[in-house]
Amino acid sequence: MAEEQKKINTQAQENSSNENNDDVFENEFLSMPQLVWRILKKHKLGLIAMWILAILYILAIFADFFSPMNPYNNHIKYRFLSPQKVYSKNLVTGEKVGSHVYLYEQTRDPVTRRGTFLEATHLDKIVGFDEFQDKDVYFELGTYNETYDATVNNIQYYYKSIIKAKTKNGEYIQLENKTDSPSSLIPVDWLTGENVNSQPQKDGELYSTSFSKLLNGEEVVERLDDRPLTINEFKENFRYSSKLKDKEIESIDFYKKLDFVLITIGDFDEVELYPENLKAVDFKEYKINWFVKSWEYKLLGFIPASHHLFGTEKTLLPEYNDYLSDEGLLFLWGADQYGRDMISRIVHASRISLSVGLVGILITFTIGLFLGGLAGFYGGWTDEILMRFTEILMSIPSFYLIISLAAVMPPKMDPAIRYLFIIIILSFIGWPSMTRVIRGMTLGIKQTEFVEAAIAMGYPGRKIIWGHLIPNTATYIIVSATLQVPGYILGEAGLSFLGIGITEPSASWGLMLSQAQNIEALTNYPWLMLPGLFIFITVISFNLFGDAVRDALDPRSLGR
Repeated sequence: MAEEQKKINTQAQENSSNENNDDVFENEFLSMPQLVWRILKKHKLGLIAMWILAILYILAIFADFFSPMNPYNNHIKYRFLSPQKVYSKNLVTGEKVGSHVYLYEQTRDPVTRRGTFLEATHLDKIVGFDEFQDKDVYFELGTYNETYDATVNNIQYYYKSIIKAKTKNGEYIQLENKTDSPSSLIPVDWLTGENVNSQPQKDGELYSTSFSKLLNGEEVVERLDDRPLTINEFKENFRYSSKLKDKEIESIDFYKKLDFVLITIGDFDEVELYPENLKAVDFKEYKINWFVKSWEYKLLGFIPASHHLFGTEKTLLPEYNDYLSDEGLLFLWGADQYGRDMISRIVHASRISLSVGLVGILITFTIGLFLGGLAGFYGGWTDEILMRFTEILMSIPSFYLIISLAAVMPPKMDPAIRYLFIIIILSFIGWPSMTRVIRGMTLGIKQTEFVEAAIAMGYPGRKIIWGHLIPNTATYIIVSATLQVPGYILGEAGLSFLGIGITEPSASWGLMLSQAQNIEALTNYPWLMLPGLFIFITVISFNLFGDAVRDALDPRSLGR
């Protein structure tokens, strides 16, 4: 046992000696950047944070390419749309067609009037008996039709809305039967579940309509409402009270029935297809594709481009068609209050939120280095005046100073000018503390031999400051800059959140977060909080990366 312990101790000493020799070799023969990178790699969290920041800045630089939709286009029909679900099988036919999404139809609760989005499809291909032509005709949305010598521009559906009251003994009392306004979509629920007669069967490339109750002209269930609130509302309604008087109502049931399909061809022709005339149809889904051609933009600000990393095709339905853009409707992270895609807005907002920190630090450090260097090197009245001025500014609460400076900006200022003003305001409150630190470091470095030698040799003060003093503060500058960037990001976010920073239609994370200021938004639209998550990740990443850089530049870590 003693011999084994002796061998273990000897091996441990040899390993320790080898490690020390490696450290001596690296300290002697590796360059400063190589030593810094070696230490940085040992800081796992810092390294992860560095890559996260790199990804965020790449997203910001190429924001247009990574955005599936135009971040400035409003789709008011889809305001506050929840994140879309992605499917691999067609919800109606069950056919596997790859990753895809659906359009949405909004319905409202008959009592509370609260809106709900339902996944919906539409018929983009139809074979039906045309009574005017006295034959079966094939119609495809957006395609030239040989029979009518024109393009099919639109396909709409006229439904009958039927409301029935179901009594305790199973009797149904019809309360309403009216034709609704035309719709461009068919909710998927009306074509699935209890609203079908059988499994969809293919008739060539299309599907026979025999499986669907709706397409056969039968009533389909829209809503079965047994809430006491709904029952009382209908009983008290003067239009139905006479029919429901003294009746024990179990539920109020809502049904839909397809009246006819209206196909618009060219500028003048319209074809009405009744359920009994529908033979075969195809149900449209919107596939998610990579590197799609969509809305136009300028890559890096000057290269015309129209391709995006992912997206969907543009819908041909006029009601949902954006004539100003070629973008498809894709809301994987939901939509904001104006119906704009959250992914596209967040990616574009990163340009302002991430750049404000870098530009602000550049301005702050330039002023701080210049004034701190002057005060520390020349001393005397220069030092007194500059330091008293910085102390006055530092004595004013920064929050109120920011509010006061932001309040003087004109409300209708150009977004680019407003962005610059925000940076200047944030830099204005940041440079005094930097000036004091640089002044203190300059006073210490000024006493070193190489600076005294430069003064004795008659070097001008400007050259000594920029050539000897400032370079020796580089380590502090790098570390401090990395750690102070989050403050500028949070400052801009706070101003925009309060409504005195970046304004619409521009985007920043703070401005986007301002939409989630009330309980209703937090409760019903939690995806509006996503910009806050990006602020959190960015701030944490900068702090972790700053800690790693500080350790990597520590002279004790470098062995020098």
